[in-house]
Amino acid sequence: MQVVCLGEAIIDFMPSKAGQSLKDAPLLRKVAGGATANVTVALARLGVKAAFLGKLGDDPFGHFLKETLQANKVDVSHVLLTREANTGMSFAWAEAAANNEARYLFVRLEAADRKLRPSEIDPDWLKQAKILQFGSLPLAGEESKAALFTALHYATTNNLLTCYDVNMRLPAWPSPEIARADMLSLLTECDIVKLNRHELRFLTGESELLAGISQIRQARHKLLIVTLDRDGCYYQSQTQAGFVPGFAVKVVDTVGAGDAFMAAMLAGLLANQPDLEDKAWLEELCRFANAAGALTVTKAGAIPALPTRPQINRFLKSLALTS
Repeated sequence: MQVVCLGEAIIDFMPSKAGQSLKDAPLLRKVAGGATANVTVALARLGVKAAFLGKLGDDPFGHFLKETLQANKVDVSHVLLTREANTGMSFAWAEAAANNEARYLFVRLEAADRKLRPSEIDPDWLKQAKILQFGSLPLAGEESKAALFTALHYATTNNLLTCYDVNMRLPAWPSPEIARADMLSLLTECDIVKLNRHELRFLTGESELLAGISQIRQARHKLLIVTLDRDGCYYQSQTQAGFVPGFAVKVVDTVGAGDAFMAAMLAGLLANQPDLEDKAWLEELCRFANAAGALTVTKAGAIPALPTRPQINRFLKSLALTS
């Protein structure tokens, strides 16, 4: 096991036809989703041994999610099932009239993922990994918040790399102010941070990229990456920084693109012995992650659209041949 991803797996209901609004869709399709679930599957498709750490409802949706993760070669040995709460659900869609940007409507209430407890984090199992990856959503529940900080303590004690994908989902919190405070609290607990430009603006109030980064950057951070949608991404390590452009592709929907980017970045960090102060290596890492995100948006997502390593390599090779 190389990466443990702590967080949520939920059921997404999406319009059966890509590009339809939720209002106009006569039929919805059920798909496995949730940022953490997406990242673990994306990692597995890249040949990385990934495990999901979280709690699902002991209900048909929870069993469907666990079986989907297992079918995609994700380690589900620490996927817990509970009857205390139901599996979380959301509605996800990407309207053609709105540039196919992903939109979400959450039906969470007290979803099962919020019931993960500190006592359910196994330190001996966790320390076998190299990376602990997580998002902000566990912070929205009292028990899952405590469980996340417990896992972070074990990870830091055992020298795991800790990776935070902000992945903002405001409806999970009572107010934007509480959400902001919670999300900011994790910045001191991680080595790697990935967020998009909208999340950066929310956390800092800054519309200018570098001004926003200067507000959230911590001395502990080894690498901070801001994804910029079709424009690519901006990276900043302790001594290097720069923009890496994205790729022009036909967009079907953007659901899961950030999760594919996250997984590709983690896969790159696990390869050999990465030098985060080597500018050329960092730009190659970002280019690979940009390609993963770009390929994901060319299909209806999220999990069915997540690419494999050979698909990403063929995509990059095709671009090199035509350049």
